[in-house]
Amino acid sequence: MSIIDNLFGTYDMYLLKFFNQPFSVSLNIFFIILIYSIYPILILLAFFFMRTKQFEKLSRLFLVVVFGYLFVLGIKYYVDRPRPYENHPELAKIFEKVDPSFPSAHTFLSFLVLYFIPKQLPKWTKYTFILYLTVLIPIGVLYAGVHYPSDVLFGAIIGLLFPKIVSENLAKKIFKF
Repeated sequence: MSIIDNLFGTYDMYLLKFFNQPFSVSLNIFFIILIYSIYPILILLAFFFMRTKQFEKLSRLFLVVVFGYLFVLGIKYYVDRPRPYENHPELAKIFEKVDPSFPSAHTFLSFLVLYFIPKQLPKWTKYTFILYLTVLIPIGVLYAGVHYPSDVLFGAIIGLLFPKIVSENLAKKIFKF
């Protein structure tokens, strides 16, 4: 049992059982698409920054995603927390993952993207993106049974902090080097 399980075990299971309620095949497919849609969103953002010649933002996005993802993977394998469905066979699972559970990389990426939402978008589009990234993707990984709520929480925190660590000035220096 990991440190994370000792700290959040009871609360994690209570919240996870609340969200982990697969209802139908179509809803399951919707959540799988929703969870993995973060990758096309990243590609579209990169394309947008290239098209609008915002190369500083593009370089920062690239650095934050690559180094942040490697950081999250390092934490995953260091903590080595099993997926919820591995420890609790009574939970519903839509699909299986092979890497450890803590923290959620999809949630990390979805919160990281918040820093890169283009300012040119209409307000309603920005708010829709924010709702999608901060609510629907995290709920999706809980619904699918592949993460505990604490995995999602720490993925979100790292996703919010990592873009602050890799500033635009640091990205410029790295790419000039």
